[in-house]
This record gives sequence, structure tokens and C-alpha cells, in this order.
Amino acid sequence: MSSNFTISLFLLVAIACLSEGCCPERFMQVGNRCYYYNSGKVDWHDARAACLRLGAHLVSIHNLEDSREVYALWKSLVDESLRDNSDAAYWIGLNDERIEGSFKWSDGTHTDYTLWQAGEPNDSNGGEDCVAPRNQGRNDFDRQKWNDNQCGNRKSYFCRRSLYRS
Repeated sequence: MSSNFTISLFLLVAIACLSEGCCPERFMQVGNRCYYYNSGKVDWHDARAACLRLGAHLVSIHNLEDSREVYALWKSLVDESLRDNSDAAYWIGLNDERIEGSFKWSDGTHTDYTLWQAGEPNDSNGGEDCVAPRNQGRNDFDRQKWNDNQCGNRKSYFCRRSLYRS
């Protein structure tokens, strides 16, 4: 009896996936997007490479709603003690590695929105070419604001991809 239920459940999920789209294994579906969060600390280049291996990209943020979505997801996944800790911030795909001061998304989408913290980007000590939320401030909006970092710093990261469609 339980094997018939398992098969029925699997078929129901497969049909829903084919008709509406679904996320690959280990990804979380939020609306029509699939997110993968890795809490392990890696440098920006390793985070980007890991996302590409998963058929995804480091997350790009194109409006306040995108920022809120990613931050809310991150906040739901981490311990409350890390929510105002800049060391706990996560990599996003924005960088200016090719041309200093010309920030581009690693997925090739247009840089049509920014959410810099006051005084950023500042390329402090030179070589701050990769971006993460600062994760400091009085409220969730302030904690979402971005800071340019050295790409060799180690942070967790978010990958994003579209739903699988048949």
C-alpha cells in the first residue's frame, strides 16, 4: 500500500513539474526562481564556479523586491545571532574585476539597480572588486545594503536559476 502511495506522490510531483516548472534537487523554489544557498565560506571566484557547476549563477539583484526576497530567504536559513554580523554576509554576483568602478553582474544581466551602503563602493585598500551585503544596521533594509569586498574573502553564497520547464 505504501509503495503505491509513494509512486502516486512521485507521479503527482512529476506532472506538476512538467506543467508548472520545478527546481533541481537541493534548490529552493521561491515564486518562479530556484535558489541554492551554501553556508560554507568560500572566496567569490569559488562561489561563482560552484554556481556554474549547478547550472546557475551567483544571484543578481535588479530591484528592491529581489533584494528583499534574497535577504528574507537568507534570514530564514541562518541562526538569529548572525543576522547583524558582517562576517556572516553572502556573496552576490556583482563585481568590477574587469574595469574598476564599472560594476557588472556575473550572469551578464544589466546593472540597472544598486543598493550601496553609504560610502560604498570605496575600493578600500585597493582590490575590493566583489560585492556582498554589509549585513549591519538598525533594520533589515539597512542590512541588505552592499559593500565592495576583496574577492578572496570567504563568505557563504546564493546561486539562482530559472525553473525547469518541459
